[in-house]
Amino acid sequence: MTGSELVDAIRSKVGGTQQARWVVDDVAGRGQESCEIDPVLVTQVLDLARQVEAGRPLQYALGNWDFRSLNLVVDERALIPRPETEHLVEVALRAARALTEPLVAVDLGTGSGAIALAVAMEVPGATVHAVDQSRDALALAQLNAQRLGTDVVFHHGSWWSALPEFLHGRVNLLLANPPYVTETEYGELEIQLSFEPKEALVAGPSTTGVDGLGDLETIIAGALAFLANNAVVVFECAPLQCEALKELSMALGAAEIITDLTGRHRGVLVRRST
Repeated sequence: MTGSELVDAIRSKVGGTQQARWVVDDVAGRGQESCEIDPVLVTQVLDLARQVEAGRPLQYALGNWDFRSLNLVVDERALIPRPETEHLVEVALRAARALTEPLVAVDLGTGSGAIALAVAMEVPGATVHAVDQSRDALALAQLNAQRLGTDVVFHHGSWWSALPEFLHGRVNLLLANPPYVTETEYGELEIQLSFEPKEALVAGPSTTGVDGLGDLETIIAGALAFLANNAVVVFECAPLQCEALKELSMALGAAEIITDLTGRHRGVLVRRST
């Protein structure tokens, strides 16, 4: 069976022709369209396609996924890195270019390490701290850091409580993509999302009663002790939460809603002021 024939054989199982090419390229290597594929590799491709057809996310089945310039190990220990988050990193780094001091960045809820590692790779000389309360997720993030040869300081614990006091007043870039899915929404999500860790997806309501903003409210409440006077802050949330999150974020400084590449609301950018 050639690479092209194998793509044809699995495309209906994995979501389309492009996804099928990704699978074949990942297992058999690029440029195999007209070449006969080793039967052992064909079996691996077909097994992977069956997993995806049964609902397992393609990214987990492959075991790796691209995030900006990085190729990351991904599995069920952490959320799958998504294009929307890539864009928020771009927004954050663009805003952070106006800072005159060396970058001291914090990624709260790092998961696979995607955000923290992207900042560390793209900003030479940056000091990057990454926090997660899941030891499994931290182990995955540390694995990715080792593979990339990137220096990030990892901390286990809940949000700001995991960070040392010497960072008080020194953090000038904060990024957070915490849980913000509501319990009601979680029960209605497609099967692929059931493979991702629920604790990284679902959050309770804020004290003002906005569903899914409980963790973001906690992060905002603890941020003042750590943020430098000119800090840049970027939060990700669901489109319908952006107005409420903007209002909460104004406790930190001037806040504006971020739109993604499709024009949908996707988060909030804050420029710290005192």
